[in-house]
Amino acid sequence: MLTEVENELLSRVGPGTPMGNLMRQYWLPVNYSYEAEPDGQPIRVRLLGEDLLAWRDSGGVPAFTQDRCPHRGASFYFGRNEDNGLRCAYHGWKFDVKGNCVDMPNEPSSSNFKNKLKITSYKGTDFGGITWAYMGPDQENPPGVPQFEWGLVPDDQRRHYRRFIYECNWMQGLEGELDSTHLFFLHSRLHPDDDPKYGSYHPEQSAKFHVHKTDYGLLYGAERPENDGSSYWRTTHFLFPFYGMFPGSDKGVPLSIYVPIDDHHTMHFGLQWHPTRPFKGSKWPTPELADEPGVLVDGSGPLKKEQKGKFFAKWWSELNPQTDFYMNLEAKRTRNFTGIPTVRQQDAAIEWSMGPIMDRTKEHLGTADAAVIRARRQLLAAVRALQEEGTPPPGVQHPELYTVRSCTSFVASGGDWQQTLGDWHYARSNEYPVGPESGGIPRGSR
Repeated sequence: MLTEVENELLSRVGPGTPMGNLMRQYWLPVNYSYEAEPDGQPIRVRLLGEDLLAWRDSGGVPAFTQDRCPHRGASFYFGRNEDNGLRCAYHGWKFDVKGNCVDMPNEPSSSNFKNKLKITSYKGTDFGGITWAYMGPDQENPPGVPQFEWGLVPDDQRRHYRRFIYECNWMQGLEGELDSTHLFFLHSRLHPDDDPKYGSYHPEQSAKFHVHKTDYGLLYGAERPENDGSSYWRTTHFLFPFYGMFPGSDKGVPLSIYVPIDDHHTMHFGLQWHPTRPFKGSKWPTPELADEPGVLVDGSGPLKKEQKGKFFAKWWSELNPQTDFYMNLEAKRTRNFTGIPTVRQQDAAIEWSMGPIMDRTKEHLGTADAAVIRARRQLLAAVRALQEEGTPPPGVQHPELYTVRSCTSFVASGGDWQQTLGDWHYARSNEYPVGPESGGIPRGSR
């Protein structure tokens, strides 16, 4: 468990907080690149407790600027995005993507007042189909965008299949990614002989954990014995500050992202890529659910109608505590552990149920929580090092460290799992490491 002080330090991300300062060292994924168009309508966003507008100038350059005009406090959302600047609807004051005031039409032409004004503006860039924001102190010299493989492969080898808002603290989502044993409970089918479409299954629900610190966070493996003497492994990466790469398969490598909106809201992205093969179907989130109760699907599920006036207005889920996450009691009785129709919404139901910010002073952790414990320690240590010594947190200065993969695989008895899986983990080989004794894809893969 954590102390109250540690829990606050870990959870709070607003301006001036230690964790908020750490988050501002990194590029933050914010929107899909297609959402903001050149000279188009700005989009309301909130990041690390700051209300901003996402927009592109006439040349397509992305920016994230303060919502309120410094003149009389009117929202720029109702203004005009035109001729390389955002113009307030109230009196026409206009600002460029760097926050400079470039026009003040209601002032005398001889006035130099506009040269004295600047609004908060954060640099934006596009990578891998996502627009990213950098909210750090040095806007002229930001670090490199983390070089995830999904941003480097061709567009057809990548799919963004899930996005919605969690109404709870960011850390609760991330901790779920670092918890391997919940797969065979929360996401499990009730009967081992049933079709895997109803959930995962493995006869050995406990596991032996191997957790290793890395330069980007940590790598851990969950090991389970097989009848032939081999071991079934599920490997997961935690990458600073909010990425969880849960176990992939030869069908693709998944990544979950938990961007802190504020202390009580989180933007979740789910995506998948393959190093060599294209995906079929939609490359963006779809609202579909399975027709048959109990069948688990990827994706967000249905979203609410646009929540006008709210930040990230299009990404509020219909599957939430007010709808019991569409829990189907017949499916829960006959098919799978929860009756909730999407894997990610099963996670969300549990993580939201912990409250807006989980009180970690009251929890009781076991050996299966080793990765969660280590990730917390690393985050707290990084916050203190930045706060006390100005030490850049892990990965900021080395974006190349993010080119990693996860997997589910089998390792022969007595084999070294890191050596066996290392070429795949670190993108040195595109051959998926499923052993010949496995008979195919591991039965516990998602």
